[in-house]
Amino acid sequence: MKIIKLIPQSKYGWLRATACALVFCFTAANAAQQAPTQPSSIDSVARLIAGLTPSNPEHVELAAGNSWQKHSTAMLKSWSKVRDGQLAAMKTWRAAELPAKCPVGNTLFYPFSGPDFLNAWTLFPDCETYVMFGLEPIGKMPDPSKMGPKEFAKLLATVRDAMANLFERNYFVTNTMRRNLRTEQLRGVVPIFTMSMVFSGVEVVGIGPAPFPKLTGKKSRLDGMAIDYRVPGSGRTQRVIYYSVDISDKGLADYPEFLTYLRGLTPTTTLVKAASYLMHIKEFSKIRGVLLDTSEFLLQDDTGIPYNFLVKRGFTVQPYGIYKKPIPPFEPQYQPSLNALYQSTKAPALPFRFGYHTSLAESRSTLLIGRRTQPAPQQRSDAR
Repeated sequence: MKIIKLIPQSKYGWLRATACALVFCFTAANAAQQAPTQPSSIDSVARLIAGLTPSNPEHVELAAGNSWQKHSTAMLKSWSKVRDGQLAAMKTWRAAELPAKCPVGNTLFYPFSGPDFLNAWTLFPDCETYVMFGLEPIGKMPDPSKMGPKEFAKLLATVRDAMANLFERNYFVTNTMRRNLRTEQLRGVVPIFTMSMVFSGVEVVGIGPAPFPKLTGKKSRLDGMAIDYRVPGSGRTQRVIYYSVDISDKGLADYPEFLTYLRGLTPTTTLVKAASYLMHIKEFSKIRGVLLDTSEFLLQDDTGIPYNFLVKRGFTVQPYGIYKKPIPPFEPQYQPSLNALYQSTKAPALPFRFGYHTSLAESRSTLLIGRRTQPAPQQRSDAR
């Protein structure tokens, strides 16, 4: 499987060559440092902590204990509600409104994602590679076989707390994630990603380093990991690449090669959801510019790229659901131009929650699909 889908031969050919070289340099330098974890152990641990029957015999005894039995009952109750409600509605909508294959290219670009594999997989299951990032640390898979009963029970309780916001709201709350993913038992996003994968019915087959070049900026290291997975019975392997990185303009100044790498993903299908309206402000102009340059198909809520920027950069936008004033404290990010689009267009109803309006009726959610209808300018550093 290709590590990443890069730019086709075109006016961007120089960028593709640069990105390929950067990926090669990183892979060669790090292959000896981080060997892939054994896939059978990863998948079985993910199933165990998700409350599903583990596949490894060494975990069967753990699954027989009272703490796991109660954990499994609680997790499967929450999961079945999400699977048969929110996610089932999303799949039905996807079948009617989105292309059957990955809409553009083979890469789904999902910035500000945290470990939200479920929404990416539900909306775009055919993309070969998902490139995602957030502030949450990468961490590692727990090893329940080395835990005592109390420690194991505490791990399971932390898992339930960590997954609660995703199950209830369909997005992760940053402060909650910060607390849950730095405990002694649960470290980083790797367990959350793998649990989401096994819930989705795919098999985790390996974890290794993410592709990225040697850095020459202020910092010499960027944390990244790649998780390979496959649909059971399929010979095709897909990959999630996740970076733990600050992508504000100030943060990106420490990693100048990262912007080159991201531009090397062109053309992408892009997903933005529950992104705290960060790309509405000047401090995040560089990542906004990258998305506007690389994206050919964009699905987002109103927390993503402001509507005016999309129109100026050649996107035709189809609205779904209803647009209302953002929830506190984001009221200043209200977009009169987006409201005008909704007022002048009969937007189809949205049968599932999407974004921050989870405490209101499902029809209050906002979803936009943008398709580029004009060529993107070359080498735009931002979108001001």
